[in-house]
Formats: sequence, structure tokens, C-alpha cells
Amino acid sequence: MAKKIFKNMFIYSFSLICILPILIMIIYSFKSIDGNFSLVQYGKALFQTEDFFIGFWNSIIYTFVIIGINIPFALLSAYGFTRFKFKSKNILYWLYIVLMLMPFQATIVAQYITLETLNIIDKPIAVIIPNIFSTFGTILMAQYMRGINNEIYDAGKIDGLNEFSLFLRIAAPLCKSIISALTILLFINYWSMVEQPLVFIKDTIDMPLAVTLNASKRFRNISFTCGILFSILPILLYQFSYEDLVHGIGITSFIKIDEEYNKERKGKGKENILKIIKIFMIIMLVFTLLTQKITYIMMPAVEVVGIKSGDMKSDPSDYTSPSLGYYTNIIPISCIYGGGQNKYIYTVMKEKSRRERLEAVKMTVTVIADNGIEAAIQGGFSPETQIIERSTKPIIDGIIVRVLDNRGADYEE
Repeated sequence: MAKKIFKNMFIYSFSLICILPILIMIIYSFKSIDGNFSLVQYGKALFQTEDFFIGFWNSIIYTFVIIGINIPFALLSAYGFTRFKFKSKNILYWLYIVLMLMPFQATIVAQYITLETLNIIDKPIAVIIPNIFSTFGTILMAQYMRGINNEIYDAGKIDGLNEFSLFLRIAAPLCKSIISALTILLFINYWSMVEQPLVFIKDTIDMPLAVTLNASKRFRNISFTCGILFSILPILLYQFSYEDLVHGIGITSFIKIDEEYNKERKGKGKENILKIIKIFMIIMLVFTLLTQKITYIMMPAVEVVGIKSGDMKSDPSDYTSPSLGYYTNIIPISCIYGGGQNKYIYTVMKEKSRRERLEAVKMTVTVIADNGIEAAIQGGFSPETQIIERSTKPIIDGIIVRVLDNRGADYEE
């Protein structure tokens, strides 16, 4: 009895450790900056963060395109390995296994050179092409197809079916469970892929959500909420395909299991989960359309000033200030934030994307002198840098802004 209690305690403790990160993420997603219960993070993520939905739909496109092409290729390859005898079949199958076991880091150089030769680097297709030829699906399906009795194929031939008809009408239908299992395994893998997009793509607008959440400063205050929203779809798909996943990996007792299994899989549970998935996708689509409008309305409008900069040969008024004397970098003191040695400014720069939106970038500066109105500063900026002086809303590092001209109208550079 004591042994059983100890065993149960160990299992529950280990399970709690495994789900602890998710619990922490859920708890902190409902907390505001001051630590109180709040839905502010969800409001910002769903209504004011356009980049979240861009990354979300990028992940959807990458994942479903890769899976939609990879699985038919895997089915055909597995059928060929299990049905036909040809020269060097074992060697080729061994190469498939080696490619499956090799990590991305081992093939990154070869893939990059190949994609650069094809002139598709820095394009979304550069992420799709290497992954649609992944060999994992072929190995898994080949192992499953080996459990199909050859007498089934012989009966099909007697009925006049050719080889391709045998594949479509016998092999593929019998592999429904392993196809479903493979789909969820591939989905989880490609839904969270990070390395391939980082290496093969530079434009942030083409990045999947897994990369965007880790790379963008705009998710810093809503990271827990975005993590929750990012995890919903994989969890729902896992619940929908749980029986398929368990059954698909069990390769023995092929036909018998299928007959019993096909009766069980028509339960209302799967139908309910499928409805939830559809509702979730519709909700995300609605929020995507709403956020495009709301984001612009909620975007801070800022006024910017230039840096008074010059040299001894230029007009002294360009680089001098009353009571400050001659300095090359003079700005209004209202542009400077922080205190002591931790003073900083917000500059306006174009983001590294073909959209070329303007974002606020935080820069640390050193104040050499000030007269209460203007200050002479040093820092990592150029004379052409535009510095934010006033804003209609609080500014944080990385936030997208609209620049106003002197008349209060939007200014496009």
C-alpha cells in the first residue's frame, strides 16, 4: 500500500512539474503591471497588436502548406518502399533514415547554398521547400504499411485494380489513422519552428508567430497572453487526434484494431472539438479584421525634432544654444527620459520590413550639459536621427508610431 502511495505521489509530482510552466503562463496572463487581476494583456493582444495576427496566419500558412504536400509525398514513398523491389532499395531507405536523424544544424549550409542557387532565399518558399521533403513521414508510414497483409492487395488485383488504384483504394484508406497521427506530429513540429525562418528569411512580415513572439519587442508586455493564444490550436488538434495518435503508433494487429477503432472514433467528443476549432479560427479571423482598424486608431501620434548639429564652418545657430556654447548634438530637454546615468531618448526609425513602418527605438544617451531648455548629448545616433518630443500616448521601445508634421497631419517619409 505504501509503495502504491509513493508511486502515485511521484507521478503527480512529476506531472505538476511538467505543467507548471503552463500554469504560470495562464496566471500571469491575467495580471496587470501592478500585479492585480486584469484582462489588459488580452485586450492589447487581440485588439492592438496587428503583428500577432500576421505571425499567426503566417504560421497557419506555413504549417498547412508543408503538411498538405509532405503527407502525399510520404504516402507514395512509403508505398513504394513496402510494395516494390528495386535495386539499392535498402540503401535508399537507409539514407532516408540518416536524413531523418540528422539535425537541422548539420544540413543548414547545404540547404542555404541550394536555396540561394534557386534564387528563393529570403522568400517564404525557402522555408516550405526543405520541409515538404522531410523523410520522417515516409519512415513512419512505411513501418505502418508493412503491417498490411499482402492478401488484401492480391484480392484487389483479382478485382482488376492496377497498382495506382491499389494505392488509392486500399493502402491510403487503411492508413487513415497513421495519416492523422502524422498530421498532428508534423503540425506541432512546424507550428513551433524557429531556426529555418530565422536563417532563410529576413523580412519580419514573413516570419511565423514562433519567431515573432521571441524577436519582437512589441510582445514584451503581453508575452504570457500571446503564449496562451499561440498554444490553443495545437492543444485542440491534439485532443481531436488523440485516438488517431495512439492507434497510429500501434502497428500490430492491423485489421482487427481498425474494425474496433472505426466504431469508436465517431463519438460526439471529436465533433465537439472540431466545432471548437472552427469557432476558434473564426474568432481569430474576426479579431484580425478588427485589429487592422483598431491598431491604427490606437497607434501613438508623435511629433519629432531634429538634432542641432554642425561644425565650426557652418552657421553657429545650427549647433549652439544660449548658455550652452558650442556643441554638435543639441536637443530639447523634453526629449530626454530617465535620471542619473540612465538617461535615454526615443528615436523614430523604419522597421526592417518591406512595410517600412515607423517604430520608436529607445537609445541610451549621455548628457554633457543642459540649461533647463536644451541639452547637449552624446550617443549612438546620426545627425539625421529624428527624436520624439511629444506623443499622444505612452511610448515603449519598438512600438509603431505615426509621425505628425508641424500642422498636426500625418507625415510619410
